[in-house]
Amino acid sequence: MILRSAISLFTCSCLINMACASSTSVGLVMTSGEVQVDGSSVRGNAAIFSGNLVSSGDRSSSLQFADGTSAMMKPGTKIVVYRERSELKQGIALQRGVDKHPMLADGLKISGATPNAVALVGVKDASHIEVAAQEGEAAVWTASGNLIARVEPGKTLSFEIKEAAAGAPENGVKITGILRPHYLLTDELTNVTYQLRGPDLEPLIGASIQVTGTVLAGNSVSTAPQLIAVSSAMRLNPLMAMAADGQQPGAAPAGQGPLFDKSSIVFLVVVAIGGTLLGLGASGAFSSSPSPVTPTTP
Repeated sequence: MILRSAISLFTCSCLINMACASSTSVGLVMTSGEVQVDGSSVRGNAAIFSGNLVSSGDRSSSLQFADGTSAMMKPGTKIVVYRERSELKQGIALQRGVDKHPMLADGLKISGATPNAVALVGVKDASHIEVAAQEGEAAVWTASGNLIARVEPGKTLSFEIKEAAAGAPENGVKITGILRPHYLLTDELTNVTYQLRGPDLEPLIGASIQVTGTVLAGNSVSTAPQLIAVSSAMRLNPLMAMAADGQQPGAAPAGQGPLFDKSSIVFLVVVAIGGTLLGLGASGAFSSSPSPVTPTTP
């Protein structure tokens, strides 16, 4: 009887602990105005839980996460919060500590390439996002783990996601840069370094070339260069290099990141320098300083 009671007490304790764990908040939302959490209006501050949809009102709001990172939401921004990441659905958000707390947007993952990185991310629609690195360096990955861009401090890159042409290979890529020893090439637009594999590369070392091929491996935790199986490599003269980067009067340079699978359809990521959505934020109008709102017990 005593053993049965002990077992019952242990089982009850486990169930209570599981319930408490499932209800643990992932942070706090704070605002001087009003926000909505899963459609319910909140003023001041409130606890947020994994899977909550937080929608900022007509004022900027702040998210303080349990992992010590924080995010600022511009008015009209919508974010689904989780313990180890966030998903930006609409608007503009500035994530502090994006190396610890990545942000997802339109199927891409934005993280930090350096410690304590601060990234400004904007979702224009389901096919266009912009990423600006305000402090440190931001990294942009596909869902399959391919690094497609390293955004340097003070710079902004825009990403267009569109369906690839029929028959296009998954993880196909087109890059431009100077081929270095060991067949290393850093793409001039995305700042990502690749190692090339293919025939007849030795004579091209030291030259500016344009390469098309397939990314062989992607690893979101590895710092080693991604491997590319080269299908073609073309030597460029200066004028051809400018044309390859899409540099035309009045137009921003554009390049191709890897193809990736999104809902069983192969999509192409087109990368370009700059963007209009984050223009003010990238120039400092959207401050990266913490929210002035003082938290109170929810």
